[in-house]
Amino acid sequence: MKQNLVIMFVKEPKVGYVKTRLAKDTGDKFATDLYKLFVKDLINSLQNYGGDFKLCAYPKLDIVNKEFGNFNNFLQQDGDLGIKIKATFEEQFDVGYKKIVLIGSDTPHITKETIKISFEKLNNHDIVLGPSADGGYYLVAFNKTTFYKEVFENISWSTDKVLEQTIQKLQGKRVYLLDELNDIDILDDLKEFYDKYQNSYFKNSQTIRFLKKNQQFLILNKKGEKCLL
Repeated sequence: MKQNLVIMFVKEPKVGYVKTRLAKDTGDKFATDLYKLFVKDLINSLQNYGGDFKLCAYPKLDIVNKEFGNFNNFLQQDGDLGIKIKATFEEQFDVGYKKIVLIGSDTPHITKETIKISFEKLNNHDIVLGPSADGGYYLVAFNKTTFYKEVFENISWSTDKVLEQTIQKLQGKRVYLLDELNDIDILDDLKEFYDKYQNSYFKNSQTIRFLKKNQQFLILNKKGEKCLL
């Protein structure tokens, strides 16, 4: 019987399509190469946590499968992020899973321990959320019996109001908040992440090794001045 499932939302790693806000300062190729490593590090960390693992791809499943591997991956539905997340939970609960943790691919330093805690907390909570520093969340988890689709409706996606609006919809629900992590969307996020994690448990990741190798990568800051990563 299917029990636990981790799903990661993944975009086709096409130059000019992923990490576009970061690419404004670092260039499209650097940002795309980095995104691929984010996904690969998360796969390496999480695929053997003890349950099933799948990628939910957009827009081309075959390219995602070729780049990252096929874990019985499937396509995201069209629509805004709320529609995509809601449909993903509903589809996989219908397949037979009892607990589902869904993550994005902008937080490569999510640990296997974080995933295990999320499943454990679902034993006595209705929902688990992983707050991100930008006002959104990097993780959302539900039991099949406590799934509440309304939490994904009428949310100002891609703003700093996402977590606040989500929690407002959860009045009366048993909510567990994980430790805050930083999504890596812009150059400042990347610098902060590198400073914090270059000598941490994450120091041997492909992401950190890539950044160490490219420390002298010259970029332009918002003022158009060259600066070092």
